[in-house]
Amino acid sequence: MRQGGIIDAHIHAYPPEVAADPAGWGRARGEPGWTECVAPERRRSIQGWADTARLMADMDRAGVERCVMLGWYWQRQETCELQNRWYGDWARGSAGRLLAFASVQPRDGRGAVDELERALDSGFCGVGEVFPQAQGFTIDDPWWRRIVEVAQERGVPVTLHATDPGAAPAAGPKTPLDGYLRLAREHPRATFILAHWGGGMAFRGPPAGAGPLPDNVYFDTAASPLLYPAAVFRQAVDLVGAGRILYGSDYPLLLHPKRTREPAFSGFLEEVAASGLGEAELRQVLGENIRRLLAPGLARGPGRM
Repeated sequence: MRQGGIIDAHIHAYPPEVAADPAGWGRARGEPGWTECVAPERRRSIQGWADTARLMADMDRAGVERCVMLGWYWQRQETCELQNRWYGDWARGSAGRLLAFASVQPRDGRGAVDELERALDSGFCGVGEVFPQAQGFTIDDPWWRRIVEVAQERGVPVTLHATDPGAAPAAGPKTPLDGYLRLAREHPRATFILAHWGGGMAFRGPPAGAGPLPDNVYFDTAASPLLYPAAVFRQAVDLVGAGRILYGSDYPLLLHPKRTREPAFSGFLEEVAASGLGEAELRQVLGENIRRLLAPGLARGPGRM
């Protein structure tokens, strides 16, 4: 990847037929977890929708050079494969502006590993977003460990969903933060990105008794305005260093639902710029760090997106 420019390390994307009826689409696919998240029956949804044309236009308006499309933590392998096909098509048609991480469902065993290999062979540059509790597998599942080994062998990062232990039930199942750190220690040559500030670990530190943060763990800032005040940027950089923080928005999630019902990058980027970080720190957070982490996988993948 060429130098310079903002890279969003955490977005999601769906085709128009999903946005037209997310609840119906999710039910038909047997994906109740996703459906409850994006189209809840008992609370207002903060999910926004954007096709790739809208996505690219929003990127242009905010000065975002590239985005990493993260897969969802689907419950069914067939849905993982469907999203991977979408992402492959969109990445190839984006002139390098959209990069893709592969969706995986470790419970499918060999099928999940084969699908991951296929995606990486076609130019995908990472794995995730993965959420063990939502997908029904454990950190020690042997097929999950094989997926991590494949990512390690290919030089691509793995993004794990991380829920703050103090979050409300609407945030979803709790994540094994201590288990994530153990996984990273047991696979020191793999690279792990813990989404959503690592459930707060980026600025609070690890849970009691979990030991220090391994060197191969990074944190993205996805959905930060919905979760924390902007002061966490300074706190996290002071605790773990600017080199371990990756700007991610969770686009097209509505990050300021009281102000707008349309997805955008600009509002959050303005908060980041005003968060008290220096110019060198901002360059690292807004692009340099994820560019460095993705470089090995992009260089080796035949698609090179």
